[in-house]
Amino acid sequence: MTNKKILAILSVLIFCQISFSRAFAKEYTLEGDFGVTGRLVNVNGNEAKFNEYGDIRDGFYSGGYLNYDSEDYFLDLKASDIAYDTQHYRLDAGKWGSIKYFFDFREIPHNYTFDAKTFYSGAGTDNLRGTPNTNVKSWSSFDYAVDRKEYGTGFKLDMLRPFFIDISASREDLDGTRRRAAEGGIGFGNTAEIPEPVDFTTNTVKLEGSYAEKPIYASLGFIYSAFSNENELLHFNNAFIPGNPKDTLTLPPDNDYYKVYVKNTVKLPLNSKLNSNLAFSQTTCDVNLLKTYYGNGALQTISLSQPEFDGKIDNFDYDFYLTSNPVSFLDSRIFFRYHKRDNRSDNVITEDAGEIMSSRLIDIRKESYGLELGFRLPARVHLEAAYQRVNTKRNREDVTENRDDVYSIDVRWSGTDFMLLRAGYERLHRGADFHPPDVPTDDPEYMQTFVRRFDVAPENTNIYKVSADFYPMDHFNCSIEYRNRKTDYTETILGLRKANSHEFSIDANYVLKKLLKISAYFDYELTKYFQFQRELPFIATSGFNPKTPPTESEFNWTAGQRDKSFDYGFGADIYAIAKKLTFRLQHDYVRSNGSIDYTYLLDGNPLPDDQTQNNIDISNWDDYRLRRYLVKAIYQVGKKISVSAGYVYEAFHYSDALLDGYRYTIGTPVNTYLTGAYKEPSYSTNIFFVSAVYRF
Repeated sequence: MTNKKILAILSVLIFCQISFSRAFAKEYTLEGDFGVTGRLVNVNGNEAKFNEYGDIRDGFYSGGYLNYDSEDYFLDLKASDIAYDTQHYRLDAGKWGSIKYFFDFREIPHNYTFDAKTFYSGAGTDNLRGTPNTNVKSWSSFDYAVDRKEYGTGFKLDMLRPFFIDISASREDLDGTRRRAAEGGIGFGNTAEIPEPVDFTTNTVKLEGSYAEKPIYASLGFIYSAFSNENELLHFNNAFIPGNPKDTLTLPPDNDYYKVYVKNTVKLPLNSKLNSNLAFSQTTCDVNLLKTYYGNGALQTISLSQPEFDGKIDNFDYDFYLTSNPVSFLDSRIFFRYHKRDNRSDNVITEDAGEIMSSRLIDIRKESYGLELGFRLPARVHLEAAYQRVNTKRNREDVTENRDDVYSIDVRWSGTDFMLLRAGYERLHRGADFHPPDVPTDDPEYMQTFVRRFDVAPENTNIYKVSADFYPMDHFNCSIEYRNRKTDYTETILGLRKANSHEFSIDANYVLKKLLKISAYFDYELTKYFQFQRELPFIATSGFNPKTPPTESEFNWTAGQRDKSFDYGFGADIYAIAKKLTFRLQHDYVRSNGSIDYTYLLDGNPLPDDQTQNNIDISNWDDYRLRRYLVKAIYQVGKKISVSAGYVYEAFHYSDALLDGYRYTIGTPVNTYLTGAYKEPSYSTNIFFVSAVYRF
């Protein structure tokens, strides 16, 4: 749908609604505003990063708001960034107590990289053609960018009280190109970065009917969503196989989703209320399976138990909440939640070079229950305490069950009229049952040390937080907060073992009569991660013994990752002429510093001559700085018109070991072809703007 069509539809709707409303309304109010902003933009560096989710460029931007309200009818219309890639239009209208309806359109860009390069032709399509070469100047250019368009409409009928009907429909279109990588099929490390086409459409319909008459509220709803992809296969010339034959990658398949749900609320004696929710959903998809792939430098054929895969996942949820306030000083909440996920997809058996594998279909059962209590104590103290138990069972090959106990307590004191103090503590204790798969060894110790991933490993997490709000005078307030989170994964064999973070923030505002308004903030965060690897039981080949001393190919390592970030900002509104001329100043600064301290534990086997325990460390790990300055003058011409002018400077600098010294081709002979995705993300920009707003 073009911008002109959208504007035409909205114009007709507004005209019809206002005309109809005025015909029957005796009294009404009509108000709104309309603004136009002209911008001159100069970007030095990565324009895609500067406009990652925006469309800021030279030109005139317009938008406005319209509100019509009468005894019987209402209308609200909002429009912003008209005809740009960030445009948004929203119309809400209807008749009070009878019908409400809306129309919505929003466009959101996601720009990854402009002027990326590839030796392929046909970027953005499902058929890439080309022969690899190292002459980057001969490569074609394209943009990594995806444009999202969201359409929505719906209405709600209130005229049938106590019955209500709510119907809505939406559509989401994604169109563009994003990054994908293809393994060359001749061994580890041979990879080509290629553009993947994006042409997705998702259509969703929601129907809900409800009944609301004290003491009961009940609703029945249905949601259906269909996802379609115009390109389910991506064909390309393999860059590493002699003759560069055609190869294939699979892309997201079409799928369907529906959900049926029931909600219910009943008011009970003792100022209590019982809420219940029940829902069933199903996701399905059908996709043809590939029977060949490139491996070891040649086309390999695999045997499949069936040519198609039928995917089907059922989810069933129900939960109950009982809230009560039997006496003035006590609030309580008891709850129970249950989730069941059944993977009823086809179990496809594959045979490849004598190795037989089957689909990993994981089912999940999760139940949680708990109690929350709130106490109003003397001396203006409020205490909240809670406990929750979560039991999770799954047929995953390494961890089948988790048991989570979560405790929390929060205290709030408002004993003075100028200060509010808070303190809280939360603890998570997670237990796990490990059931490792069959391995080619009878060593029971090895069975107990099979790789245990941190996401489901036994865990102890403690969170402490304190905060204070000060407002000693009407024109000054200040908030301070500190938070510490410490996690230990007690039984992981590979990867993350510890994480510890400290967060501190302060925010303050001050108003000096009618002359000046000042605001400032500061945030600091320090996070440390400890990872390690010891003997590699997951390389379980014939004859492997986990007790064998480490060698250069089977080594141990530790990594201490440190991320430190802080940001601050301060601004001021200077009322040079009361209610007439205002100057606005703002400065924001964000900085993040990351590093990794590697240690190789080679058990006496030395590092290569050019490496030491110091130079293998990474000092620039996701380092960035962002500076922003704003100077703006706002002049109120009259009651209805205001004009403003200003200047914005923004600079972003990024450094990371992965991207610094970027090259399109790597290795001799070349074993990696890159396209420039995320290359050199730093930029600086100068923006001059003038705007005018008319209010009525």
